[in-house]
Amino acid sequence: MIRKTVSQAPIYVRDTMTRAARMAAAQDFEGAVDSLWPVVCKNPEVPALYDKIREYELGKLRTQGGGVKFIAAFCGFFKAIRVGMLCGSDPVKAMELCEKSLAFCVDNPPILNALVKASFAAGAPWGAVSALQVLCKLHPNPVRMKSLAEAMQLNGQGIDALKVHQDIIAKAADKKNVDKAGLQAAMVLASIERGNFNDQKSKKAANAADAEDAIIQQLLDGTIHDAEQAQLLIDRFTAELRKKDSVDMRRKMADAYMIAEKYDDALREYRAVADRLGVVDPVLDKHIEKAYISKLRVSVDELKANPGNYEDPEKQIRDLEQQIVDYRWKHASSRAEQFPNDMQLQFDFGELQFEFEMYDEAVKTFQKVAENPQKRRGSLVYLGRCALLRNDPVEAEKYLQEAVNEMPRMDKYKREAMYYLGNALELNGKNEDAVTNYRQILVSMANYRDVPQRLKALGVEME
Repeated sequence: MIRKTVSQAPIYVRDTMTRAARMAAAQDFEGAVDSLWPVVCKNPEVPALYDKIREYELGKLRTQGGGVKFIAAFCGFFKAIRVGMLCGSDPVKAMELCEKSLAFCVDNPPILNALVKASFAAGAPWGAVSALQVLCKLHPNPVRMKSLAEAMQLNGQGIDALKVHQDIIAKAADKKNVDKAGLQAAMVLASIERGNFNDQKSKKAANAADAEDAIIQQLLDGTIHDAEQAQLLIDRFTAELRKKDSVDMRRKMADAYMIAEKYDDALREYRAVADRLGVVDPVLDKHIEKAYISKLRVSVDELKANPGNYEDPEKQIRDLEQQIVDYRWKHASSRAEQFPNDMQLQFDFGELQFEFEMYDEAVKTFQKVAENPQKRRGSLVYLGRCALLRNDPVEAEKYLQEAVNEMPRMDKYKREAMYYLGNALELNGKNEDAVTNYRQILVSMANYRDVPQRLKALGVEME
């Protein structure tokens, strides 16, 4: 398997990594894992994905109880047998099966060991390194640490392998029985790696004053929001495109134009990328939609701010807002129709139906999406909200209680689900249950929405 950098991977890989990083920064590790693991399965040649998915899975693990770990390991024992059988015929498929299990719970030694075997069979030592790092972190022993050092050496991580060998020696009771051959090999590789690193460091030092390089990296990481910095990127990419046209470069250019709020230019570049690709890319289509809608909203804001400068501004505002509605509907429905098995796109379409008060249609969409484990809880919440707005609190309570029961950690998603569950309980005359529900919300976040007012209306004295 030939490894690839993130920049060499398909466009949606970087988008998903950025989205997952934002979820993780908000401590939503479950959401980060859910969004990233399917991308890892489709792009096993990108080592950076394995570093991130393991990081987020370990974050998710901190919220999981012993029961989840037991079930994962028990099921993993039997699944590992199937993975082992696949290693000879289809090791990439074997890696995919492992990732699916680890996304549920990463503390799964049988599957982690199976991933090591499958990764080596597929020629992807980075996958083995990621699995062994987790094993050594959660269940360390000298044999595993030695395996990790060997995998790191095969993956070209000489310095990291040397550190592991040194750690093994430091912890060894009998220093005479250390793996001297492995240590020597790691030292040689580390020496070579340091030499290459120093060469690269020298080259980077010569350009340390070049702020554009740092800003470009920020763009790739999704952490740049400053229009002035974005203009530096635009100038840089424009010069690069004169030398050599590139789809990836035009995509970065469009992203920079969006940050600089030059929506017409962003649209031009996004559409140029779409034409060059020749196929419908749903992620790119979302970017085109966002650029076009942003452009229209700038016009609406201008009309509202300076109505005296325009003829019949109210009519122009109505027309533009209708264009926004029509454009959003056209693109969301088109994506949902063209990619019926992409549950994220189906979920997005359901959200738009809900926003447009098409509750009957939204129910049909979310009932379908709820069959997908990654989108089930969000769909249940929307089904409950639809039932509330259709004046069916009994149905709403059923969906919302199911959603809350499936959310182990109190976060913004569970608070929202519990809030609407409390609304349903009130309408069903279950005031005591509603009070208990609302109080749990306030324990995690005081003054959440209108919960204090609702409790007061239910006769609860607030401290």
